[in-house]
Amino acid sequence: MKKMRGKPDLTAFLEGGAGDVADKAHRDAPKPAAHAADEPPVPTVQKLFRMRWDIAKALKDAASAESVPGHRVTETEIVERLLKQHFGIDS
Repeated sequence: MKKMRGKPDLTAFLEGGAGDVADKAHRDAPKPAAHAADEPPVPTVQKLFRMRWDIAKALKDAASAESVPGHRVTETEIVERLLKQHFGIDS
């Protein structure tokens, strides 16, 4: 019967990895404030629906047209804005 080898010691590998430096820098970076302290985050849900191709293309074109360097406007933002306007939702 063959004897099984033991597990290798990975301590040196784990402690000397270059990826740890990048991870540490990423963890230590200040995080932007997403919400005010007195304002809880608004939960979101995923909605999946189909629409005519010409409406989808117009939505995509509008998102592209509204986007400027440094600020990307998404199709979701446009749909949310229009639905809030339609239903009279403030926020």
